[in-house]
Amino acid sequence: MIMKKIIITLIMALSLAGANAQVGTDFGVNMFMSWGGGVTMYHHMDQTVGPGFSTGAAIGKWILSPLALRGSFNFMTAPAIGDTTGHFEPFASAGVEFMWDINSTFFRIKNWRINAYPMIGLGLFFRGGYSDGVQSHPTDHAIHAMFGLHVPFRLSETFDLFLEYKGYLLDDGFDGGGETGVRMHSLTGGINLRFFQSPFNRRTEFESRNPLEDWFIGFGIGPNYSSFDLFSNPNHGGLKMIGVAPEVMFGRNYSNFWTIRFELTGLSAHEIYDTVTEEAGDAYTFSMLHADLMVNMTHVLNYKRGVKWNVLPYLGAGAIWRYGNINYKMSGDAGVMVRRYIDQMGDFYIDLKYIFVHPSISGGTGPSGIYYGVGFPSLTFGYIHNFGMSSTRYRMPVGSTGNCAY
Repeated sequence: MIMKKIIITLIMALSLAGANAQVGTDFGVNMFMSWGGGVTMYHHMDQTVGPGFSTGAAIGKWILSPLALRGSFNFMTAPAIGDTTGHFEPFASAGVEFMWDINSTFFRIKNWRINAYPMIGLGLFFRGGYSDGVQSHPTDHAIHAMFGLHVPFRLSETFDLFLEYKGYLLDDGFDGGGETGVRMHSLTGGINLRFFQSPFNRRTEFESRNPLEDWFIGFGIGPNYSSFDLFSNPNHGGLKMIGVAPEVMFGRNYSNFWTIRFELTGLSAHEIYDTVTEEAGDAYTFSMLHADLMVNMTHVLNYKRGVKWNVLPYLGAGAIWRYGNINYKMSGDAGVMVRRYIDQMGDFYIDLKYIFVHPSISGGTGPSGIYYGVGFPSLTFGYIHNFGMSSTRYRMPVGSTGNCAY
């Protein structure tokens, strides 16, 4: 399962390699909404049950000419495992998804009436509480990875019909699942409403035009903190709970607005603080491979030449695994990176992030059983090396001299 999750992240990275930016700071450009409904199949403890029912909605935007980002919300049902009374379990999902236009990436863009967009996503999956007449089943939740295919059929300049498949991969422990994993499959049909008339998703000014430009790599290091009750008592354990957080990243500034990076981070952490001995829990090592979508707020608020400080808040997710006592889960992260322009090739950066993890990774539980308080706040410092022309990251002031021609 860990290799599947890593492979999903790497496939997404490769799909972005050929992307050309096309959307600027205007949020109204190339936006769309979707509504639909259909059927589900649920795999749990070596059993596949169904059909159930699914309905949902999404809102998105083509942020690059071959890449759309959308938020998706779905409500689903599936027959309860082992229940003979006809009871259906309720489910819901909320996630962030990417749709990839293969035709736009590798071939000449044509106004085709039918397209096929592979999808990949990450988010939260919920199962509502219910009673099967014998026992009560409390609510449950987990991070999911999603893969799928979206096939739109263009009706007009504004509307599409679509057929969509989604496969959700869930943690083994979700809904009391076993070693074979828990999966939900849905097949839905519906309608897309496009808030633009051009089917070509054309580029706008100040965006990366050459697929070989605007790439970067970065290296950093700093402290992290093993947190088990982040919001109510973040200092419990003090310096004894501090670990080391080196990181290596690569990514691309697709426009003056959007940056996508992939990062491998993590090294040392501690299990839950022992309040009896007043010592940090056992030390262990871990790694996390995650993808982050970053928004350059400096450029959003006021893009102009010669600005050297850039503030980029971000959200991301990926796979996290613990060494020694092997354990792996899907996880999420959020943070703010500050980049300071040094020269055409280099930036200094500070990155404040929080990785939230399933408590089984850290060998403990979160406050009141909620595991989102379990995680690793970190503060890292590092250097970014930029490749090619920096056409989206920084522009020389008018009248100045330098190698940056943009």
